[in-house]
Amino acid sequence: MEQNTNASGVMERLFDMAEARHILVGPAASQVMEGNVPLYVAGVVGLLVLRFLVSAVARVLRRPQLPVVNKHPWDFWGTKAKKAFQTNAKQIIQDGFAKHGGPFILITDNGPQVMLTPEYIDPVNKESNLSFQAFIRKNNLSNYETFRNFRPTAPGLFEEAVMKGLTRNLPKFTAALSEEMDTCLKRSWGESNEWHEVPLRSDVLDWVARLSTRIFAGPLLSENKEWLRISVEYTVSSFQAVSELKLWAAPLQPFAERFLSICRKVRRDHRLASQIIAPILKERKEELARAEKEGRKPNVPDDSIEWFRAAGKKYGSYNDADIQLGIGIAAIHTTSDLLGQCILNMCKYPEIVAPLREEAIQVLTKFGWQKVALTELRLIDSFMKETQRVKPIGMALMNRIALKDVVLPGPITVKKGETTAITAVRHWSPEVYEEPQKFDSERFHKRRQEKAHQNDAQFVSTSKDHIGFSHGKHACPGRWFAANETKIALVHLILKYDFAIADPKQAEWIESGIQMLANPFATIKVRRRQEEIDMSKLMP
Repeated sequence: MEQNTNASGVMERLFDMAEARHILVGPAASQVMEGNVPLYVAGVVGLLVLRFLVSAVARVLRRPQLPVVNKHPWDFWGTKAKKAFQTNAKQIIQDGFAKHGGPFILITDNGPQVMLTPEYIDPVNKESNLSFQAFIRKNNLSNYETFRNFRPTAPGLFEEAVMKGLTRNLPKFTAALSEEMDTCLKRSWGESNEWHEVPLRSDVLDWVARLSTRIFAGPLLSENKEWLRISVEYTVSSFQAVSELKLWAAPLQPFAERFLSICRKVRRDHRLASQIIAPILKERKEELARAEKEGRKPNVPDDSIEWFRAAGKKYGSYNDADIQLGIGIAAIHTTSDLLGQCILNMCKYPEIVAPLREEAIQVLTKFGWQKVALTELRLIDSFMKETQRVKPIGMALMNRIALKDVVLPGPITVKKGETTAITAVRHWSPEVYEEPQKFDSERFHKRRQEKAHQNDAQFVSTSKDHIGFSHGKHACPGRWFAANETKIALVHLILKYDFAIADPKQAEWIESGIQMLANPFATIKVRRRQEEIDMSKLMP
């Protein structure tokens, strides 16, 4: 009886708030009601109206098992809840766990989501009915051709290629990364010893795109301006296209996906990437055929094209352009965000630069660019990990959709179709970290000396207390490369430049929903200094 009363109340409010035909679908509905449009248009509008009404009623009638932390009375469309999520998600998440002591539901711009603490990482990883692939299909619309790069590769392919091809051979790439960073800085920040302003975000994106491409695809593509442009823009354009397409009602999305300009741009850049890489792939194929015919080892570079070719023999076929652009989605923007925030932190806390610089000088003087050098940069390692603790790129990760009702420890039941995420709430917990609101660049250097934390205080280490790279079997397989790449870049920056920022507030990141992004509008001042070590003469 109560449900029927609630349903009637919802229906009344839907029509009493204003003229229903204008609220629901605007002028198009008016034309339908007045008989001035074709029948098929009336049918589409009718379906949209029905879908809208059913969705509104369902939201009211549903009785969630878990508390909803950002709901508002009479907020049937979730407008207030979504606005609060966009502007204040971190505080809502922290307050939610403080109040309820466990999982809760957060209304996001993609609908309600069950927020879990890191203690649920292992149970979530073990539960096959909590699907990441299903989440990607829904959240990133990967069923559409425009978003093909959001589709997962064959299970194990990416991990095998990255671990065997990249991670096990990291020392081989140190000299190339150092050389490329030197070139990047000469091109962007220059040699002037006078203070001058630089646009941080665009410079860092360019550096990381060049550094990553130099290793993943070789010097030929790392100097190809069109390839670099696509590497940087493709990820941003893809996510923007997802957001714009979601504004369309589901029945109209297949048509909008074909015609929206941003979707066309994503597809066009994918075609261009395929065209750019095609001659390289053709040359590789011909060399492999010649080598097999002549009974010799093929003369091919040690790059990601070959890593994935080797892994593909075990895990199945794939598209090379998808792989190369997928690397950009997985690596370039996450690493550039980290490096950008590290630079902003050095501007905001200038007192930390001197000890970082002193360590870099001591380590490079003793070891050069040998493998051990990067592991001995312990203060820099701690500084990077603290930067990621205070500002991970996201407040929640490990997103899943329940394929059927799932019972997790607690017990709590995740209903079929509900989404879940693991939050980074322990990053900012006083129960885990002393004075968690304080930025302490040496925090993890000190923790590393404690027996209890000597194995989880390194930058590449993951734990339930620090999930910047996720944790468990799905932890980022490329984090060792990201660590080396960032350290090498930081050493060049620290030894070659002084930094300053006019307004320390510009060093603060931007929070939007669960995203925490280095300020893309920050402008800093730099000047060239004479480095104590000529890094071009250091050999690994």
